[in-house]
Amino acid sequence: MVAYVVRRCLYALLTFIGITIATFTLIHAVPGDPITFYMATHMKPSPAALEVMRREYHLDKPLVTQYAYWVEGVVTLDFGRSTFDRRPVTERILEKLPNTLLLNALAFLLAAIIGLPVGLWSAAHSGRLLERASAVGFFLLYSLPSFWVALVLMQVFSVHLDVLPLFGMTSDEYPSLSAAGQLLDRARHLVLPMITLTYAQLAVYARFSKSALTEVIRQDFITTARAKGAPPRSVMWHHALRNALIPLVTLLGLTIPSLISGSVIVEAIFQWDGIGHLYFQSILARDYPTVLGLTVATAIVTLFASLLADILYALADPRIRLGEETR
Repeated sequence: MVAYVVRRCLYALLTFIGITIATFTLIHAVPGDPITFYMATHMKPSPAALEVMRREYHLDKPLVTQYAYWVEGVVTLDFGRSTFDRRPVTERILEKLPNTLLLNALAFLLAAIIGLPVGLWSAAHSGRLLERASAVGFFLLYSLPSFWVALVLMQVFSVHLDVLPLFGMTSDEYPSLSAAGQLLDRARHLVLPMITLTYAQLAVYARFSKSALTEVIRQDFITTARAKGAPPRSVMWHHALRNALIPLVTLLGLTIPSLISGSVIVEAIFQWDGIGHLYFQSILARDYPTVLGLTVATAIVTLFASLLADILYALADPRIRLGEETR
């Protein structure tokens, strides 16, 4: 087990290095740079000011040298200062992080609470009309692009019905509301982005859990349990479900990266003030330090979630532990 964890940590480290190199290369390959954005947003900046900025951010150095300077800062947990507002990158990320964590945590819980039981019910009632209809419905949900769903929700619930806010995190009168009123106002602003971030994951959970349980039901030990006269409910919940949960552990761990990547689009559309929105703004502004700092943060979260899923999978499946011990 220890060797398994060590090997997974090594893979995660190599993956992290590859992610930083790829992101650093891609962001510098995009047309424009912080100097171009600075010139476009400031009235006639002096050549001396542009030169100082170029030297401060090592833009006058070769790309390999720039990467070396950046890695040196990352090792010392110094991600530099934003080229947009000159604030420390770490401070900007920590300021927006709670909003994204709230949105992603609620979307994750909602998708798991609804999707997993629906998928397990579908496997237990396979072939029925309602089960087939739900399968088609979830397939359609998964096929819908998130930006289109977001625009439809905004058009229906904010424009036509006028029951939910169009965008933002709070209303204009938020400071004058009572504590309960502020909580309700935040909750109303949270509904549409949370639904947009949840629907596709809900479909994934439902379809994957159904497939996992259906596969287990076909195994010989389930047939043996039924032949011995075990009640159908006992066979389903005590034999089949326990084994079907093993692949679901991996799915839950791999959901976090998709939620983080999806929140970039969702936060940009709904003007949700989180790290996804910050990521989008930083790319437009060619804010290299902030983009790279956010990349490191999301890569660490993603790799940690994947590593945690691998460990839980090994704990849930004795075959992995036995395989490691025999090597």
